Amino acid sequence: MLATRNAGVTLLELVIVLAILTLLAVMAVPSTIDRWQRETVTLLAERLASTISLAQRTAQHRHLQTEIAPRNASTGWSSGWELTVLETTSTPGAATASEREIMVSVPLPTVPAVRLSVPRGTLSYEAVGYSRMTEVTGTTVTISSGRHTRLVRINTVGRPRICDPDTDRSSSCRASNTDP
Repeated sequence: MLATRNAGVTLLELVIVLAILTLLAVMAVPSTIDRWQRETVTLLAERLASTISLAQRTAQHRHLQTEIAPRNASTGWSSGWELTVLETTSTPGAATASEREIMVSVPLPTVPAVRLSVPRGTLSYEAVGYSRMTEVTGTTVTISSGRHTRLVRINTVGRPRICDPDTDRSSSCRASNTDP
């Protein structure tokens, strides 16, 4: 007679498979967190550069002053940034009133922790599209999380450029608050 065999797994086999899966998951966590931090920094640098370009183009085309400032003045740049258009309306014989139109608002994520270092209180553009920076050499915004850093370099005209100090070893991409 043939013996019948029950289909299934034993408790010992199940425990061994779960232990191996747990070990593989634990080994994958650090690289997953590192990748998450890198992607977050890259995304925020691209969003900031896009916001800066939008501020410049909006100022040029609408002939209005634009400003990139912290979302929350009390917490500073750690709350993220927002792009506002400063619309000045005036009628003959009346006082000039200024209204703020928020075009873009970007919050910083709470996880992973991101540091945003901006050497200025605001970044603003004149109605013709030129930067209102007083620094002759431009400015640099640093975005970092974990071991990853991106620099958004803004030249004197106001054009942004993203640079990675880990891969770009040129002197134009060093972690400082002013251009060389």
